[in-house]
Amino acid sequence: MEDIEITLNFTDITMSETDGVFEDVKNLMASEFPYSDKWVIKTSLTIDSRMGVGEMKLDLYGDGRIYILEFYPSIGDVYYNPDIPALSQWAQGNGWKIPQPHEDLVKEDKDFWKHFYDTWVIDSDYIENLCGKRDYIEIRENEKE
Repeated sequence: MEDIEITLNFTDITMSETDGVFEDVKNLMASEFPYSDKWVIKTSLTIDSRMGVGEMKLDLYGDGRIYILEFYPSIGDVYYNPDIPALSQWAQGNGWKIPQPHEDLVKEDKDFWKHFYDTWVIDSDYIENLCGKRDYIEIRENEKE
């Protein structure tokens, strides 16, 4: 897929104030809740691109986990959908863990989510339990082609 401009907008004020950078979110949450790192931010996310507008409901946890609770894609075709890769790239680039879809989402459209699981765009305990662990791809810098 060619590069396309994608904008991510969160409804939660903490995510907006910190640009979603995990360490900044964690520090801000520590100032509000100094005695616990067991917090969760519930937010909606709008992903806007020339492919359309995708929407998600997310839970973001103090240990860096992100769970996709609801998903309304900008485009339903798994091979052209920019929403899930955009979220995953954003998450990893800002210090969060690879996102996971809620088990109910996977049950609704297993092939869609399994494609992103198989290509390492998302993680899924549910798919792993169903299909087994993925093989790690080892990259060797000194290996000749």
